[in-house]
Amino acid sequence: MSHSLPPDPVDGPSAHTRRRFLLAAGTGVAVTAAGAWLATTAGAPDTVATNRARDNPRGLPEYDAVYERAVRGLEAPLGFTDCANPTVRALRDTAGSDGHAVTSVIDRFVIHHTGTTADQLDFLSRCNKRSSAPTFYLRNDGSVIELIRPGAKPSATGADWNWRSVAVETLNATGAPEYAVTAGQVEELAQMIAWLASFDGKSLDGVPVSFTIDRAHVITHRETWSGTECPGPYLQSRIDDIVRRAQQIFENGE
Repeated sequence: MSHSLPPDPVDGPSAHTRRRFLLAAGTGVAVTAAGAWLATTAGAPDTVATNRARDNPRGLPEYDAVYERAVRGLEAPLGFTDCANPTVRALRDTAGSDGHAVTSVIDRFVIHHTGTTADQLDFLSRCNKRSSAPTFYLRNDGSVIELIRPGAKPSATGADWNWRSVAVETLNATGAPEYAVTAGQVEELAQMIAWLASFDGKSLDGVPVSFTIDRAHVITHRETWSGTECPGPYLQSRIDDIVRRAQQIFENGE
């Protein structure tokens, strides 16, 4: 999703919501707010607190990430049907602007870029005015934050694609015109694609997966909508390489 993300005056969940324990509907996974974690880790090294603040700047409730390579799983509010009362996940059983019923499936991996080199986790951690919340956020160092459970519908690619896809927002390492990313990010994209393919014919976080590592199933934002240049020239030019690398990882069990 090609955008430069300015400060947004709309905050995320209330302090009360962030402090309480939350059980995401249908997931069976209890998650705890950052405040509860801090209360039980008094005296933790400053570096731990610093890393935690960097990886969860809004103090969102956390859960064990479904994608095992992710640094954290955060309960980003746009994963829910109501940002003010985040208790029910946005499920994958409706699509389109009219909200027509569909059979839940994950069959696409959609690559986006931020369009900026400034870290975007704070922005993506709230009910922002761009309604932007991908499944994964990928930083320059190759680290991944899971913002929306894969079983839930992200808000990233559009109503005709969110219901059937997982989406990754890739932080740019350089700005215009190339909007390059790092070698670590390219590798991690391939790792994520290979991981998704391992669920083909199975269920991922409660949703059936029909996914093959090829260019029909690995797509970019611009390939879903002609009105964007996302994910920028650099990533767009590397998609075939990323698919080949993902196939290698999958076939060799790397």
